[in-house]
Amino acid sequence: MDLAEFEYSGIKIQGYSEGGVRTSIIWPNLDLAIDMGNTYPGQTRYKNLLLTHSHLDHFSGVPYYISQRSLQRLEPPNIYFPKEIHKDLVELFKIYSRLEDFEYKLNLIPLEFGETIVLNKQYSFAAHQTFHRVPSQGYTIYETKIKLKPEYNNLNQAEILLLKEKGLEISQSIIQPVFSFSGDTKIEYILEHEDVRKSKVLFLECTYIDSKKDVEHARLWGHTHLFEIAEHADRFENEKLVLLHFSPRYSYKFIRDQIQKFLPKHLSERIEFFFPKKASIKK
Repeated sequence: MDLAEFEYSGIKIQGYSEGGVRTSIIWPNLDLAIDMGNTYPGQTRYKNLLLTHSHLDHFSGVPYYISQRSLQRLEPPNIYFPKEIHKDLVELFKIYSRLEDFEYKLNLIPLEFGETIVLNKQYSFAAHQTFHRVPSQGYTIYETKIKLKPEYNNLNQAEILLLKEKGLEISQSIIQPVFSFSGDTKIEYILEHEDVRKSKVLFLECTYIDSKKDVEHARLWGHTHLFEIAEHADRFENEKLVLLHFSPRYSYKFIRDQIQKFLPKHLSERIEFFFPKKASIKK
């Protein structure tokens, strides 16, 4: 499968996202995946899976993922998801386990909005409410950096070492939102969450981009429309806005043309597209 790729600050993101067809994203550096609407070689090796919601174009590969990890005797995966679907997931995976006639090993972890999960010393993540047709949530990945407290910034190395020897705490942890991933949602996901707007990189669904499927239609189905992104262009503080989950009715060229036509330059120049690597702008 020809995957899309994006890289920021040494973190690589790969995957595929097409509205109503499949969305599966992997973050190899962080040992995690977000959604699994399909599977492809190597995808099952990532231990942490963050699910935005249960629609099959984001979910259908999950039983296979669990099954393969069990068959390969890998560690049970950590699967994070909206707490409202916990009971249904427990029953669903029991059924799959029974059908396959072997034990599924997994850790099901329902999340509260804002609850922080630590991935490693440098990165953590939290779920934020999204606004779709079924229980849903997006995810923000945070980076923790250790920096000198402002009052010590002008000291030289010898002075800093002296303070350390005296046992003074001269550094502090700075936690910043680096990546946010929307899943399927209305525009309120952007408007109501400051950490999403301030993330260095925001992966945002943009299912509909023209008047044939207008804003009212997008909102009815729990999606974000390009015209809404344009209306709220000044709210985006992100360094990069990565658009994905376009309806398959649109060509790559048409998508690019619509972005240039409707978004103001101060936002369009920060846009990236999560297209397959071989995607032709003429398609």
